[in-house]
Amino acid sequence: MTSRRSVALLIALVAVGLWGHCRGSSYRNFFRHDPRQAHDYALEQRDAETFEVRLTRGGFEWPPEAAGKGVTAFLELHVKTRPLFPSLTPYIEFRAGGETFTQSFAPRSTGRRYLNVSPAAGRGPIDMVGRQIGWRTGSARLVVFANRPIDASTRVLVVAPHPDDAEIAAFGLYATTHADVVTVTAGDYGGKNYGGLFPDNGEHYRIKGLIRTWDSLTVPFLGGVPISRSRNLGHFDGVLRMLYERRPGIVPPILTELEDPGLFRQVNTEPQLATRPFESSWPALVADLRREVDWTGPDLIAAPNPLLDSHADHQYTTVALIEALEERGFEGSLLLYTNHATRAEPYPLGPNTALESLPPWFGDELPFDTVLSYPVDETTRRMNYLALEAMHDLRPFEHRVTTPFSERARDLAEEAFWRALGRHDKLPGYLYDYLRRGPRPNEIYLVLDLEQAVRLKKRFLEIEALRR
Repeated sequence: MTSRRSVALLIALVAVGLWGHCRGSSYRNFFRHDPRQAHDYALEQRDAETFEVRLTRGGFEWPPEAAGKGVTAFLELHVKTRPLFPSLTPYIEFRAGGETFTQSFAPRSTGRRYLNVSPAAGRGPIDMVGRQIGWRTGSARLVVFANRPIDASTRVLVVAPHPDDAEIAAFGLYATTHADVVTVTAGDYGGKNYGGLFPDNGEHYRIKGLIRTWDSLTVPFLGGVPISRSRNLGHFDGVLRMLYERRPGIVPPILTELEDPGLFRQVNTEPQLATRPFESSWPALVADLRREVDWTGPDLIAAPNPLLDSHADHQYTTVALIEALEERGFEGSLLLYTNHATRAEPYPLGPNTALESLPPWFGDELPFDTVLSYPVDETTRRMNYLALEAMHDLRPFEHRVTTPFSERARDLAEEAFWRALGRHDKLPGYLYDYLRRGPRPNEIYLVLDLEQAVRLKKRFLEIEALRR
């Protein structure tokens, strides 16, 4: 009897160990870095104030000499997640001034990380609790950036590569300022979302481009941006890198069949744009973006960060934007966001109520001056959720059209099986779900002037040349 119990106990321990291993390694297909590697943004070299604080197992005290309002603040700390039976969702919870905030981390995280403590700035003691994650106590660095004032009168231009990118990255920004939202492409590429209705490829992607263009013009109204300040330039999805590499040549759409290449642009309600001739070339794209900057006269321009964002359309949207700004000059600031983090596609991690922090970066040259953690109030965050849900391309539309009940039941059973094993890597829908990733209590931007943006563009193109 004793030997049977020992064998049963051994089997149970092995099973639990295997289950824990599956959980701890389940994100490995979605992270392009070793989670034991320290993140490194060299924040102490930026335009910020740095303070040494005493970090204990229970938290730290906000320095009385540090600013407490209108700041973005990061606590640099060395973390280590639980090695045995690691959690998929380790997080740190911190409390200050009667409010509680959380930030999630990757499984097996080890080394330097940046805890975004901006909402607790100036509130005295900050109490911290680690859930399946701990930190090194003792001296720690608190880096505090002074935010420039941003309010309803601030003129903002949000540049989105595709329909829904503005809502994923910058809904809170455009909902609380005097903003224009300009989308570069029609989004006429990617998955065959509506294949059950439009089985012909050429027709499907033409309809998909029209649907996503309409979404890009109408959904910003949920954030208070009227359709007169929402525009879509009508370029083709998935070709922006080719536009650059083949400049000044014309590049056709990848899958969409069009009699009139300017079809998507003509959907705009702004007559000057809707009637302007369209050309799918790099010089035309740069000229389109220059006209938008001239038209809006923004103080701030939000766009993707080509070094931190892995999507080629995102990267080359900003390359074209910087070229346009070089031609005309620009005295404002660029706020660069990240929707497809180069080292961690599921970023930001955790539920959509968790704070967003800096995506993984490891010390290579990364031009920027300051960091902005833009706060989003709870009502606006929930409206952001609804705005993303309103985007047709983010809905499981195909299941409602083409999938028989038996196949859908099989899919649900398979999903339940992998969830029971903790294998979220088998559930790409969960990791890629923008309704989880997008509507956050804050939005993170790296802030650059034009000179730094030109350096960033040069560095990105050097990396691209090596890639080619």
